[in-house]
Amino acid sequence: MTQINHFAIIVAAGKGLRMGSDTKKQYLLLHAIPILTRTVRVFHYSEDIREIILVVPEDDMEYCRLKILEPYGLIDKIHLIAGGNQRQDSVFNGLKYIHNLSISENDAIVLIHDGVRPFVNQEIIRDCIKEVVRSGACVPAIRISDTVKHVQPDLSIHKTISRENLYLIQTPQCFYLQPIIEAFQNAAKTSFVGSDDASILEHSGGKVHIIKGSKFNIKITTPEDLSLGELYLSKLQGYFY
Repeated sequence: MTQINHFAIIVAAGKGLRMGSDTKKQYLLLHAIPILTRTVRVFHYSEDIREIILVVPEDDMEYCRLKILEPYGLIDKIHLIAGGNQRQDSVFNGLKYIHNLSISENDAIVLIHDGVRPFVNQEIIRDCIKEVVRSGACVPAIRISDTVKHVQPDLSIHKTISRENLYLIQTPQCFYLQPIIEAFQNAAKTSFVGSDDASILEHSGGKVHIIKGSKFNIKITTPEDLSLGELYLSKLQGYFY
């Protein structure tokens, strides 16, 4: 049987300042389980993922192993590595780790996911991989439903922007390994900082498609997000890990 060549990079090296907590946001509890644990185990249970590269602050590596992973049986196929100064640096560290493995890079697929998006599901993971095989690169997204305004520095409204063809982009963002690592190398050479992983590939001339995301697939960065996550778990018990 041919071994799958699908890898997940889960990025959790941030400081989480917007949460306003002494505890980094990725380690906060959602119904008594750390957010990062919930995120990792979705990929851990996925038969479509060969290995998980978990990128965390260098000083937190032992903490993550002892408090986030091992107590929940998350041992197999997980590799802890240290992050960089910025998210882009942390993702690049993960890509370089995979690049150094003895694998065929022509068919290796990488899913890059935020450690504080614990409500990703198996359907999104499978759909991402299928779309990459079809088109080369993809991101999950949801259509914008609210009115969008462009605002001046003094917070006065400059104009209303048509929301037609506007989407909110989520993770995991999914790519073949070789094009995305070359795009990150090019970004480093040109001092380009992207707002997400797809923008790094776009900067190098790559094309990225979207697939259907989920409104549940929120990024928990504020106390309000944490409360919403608690609500999801209380109302939809059994649906999420």
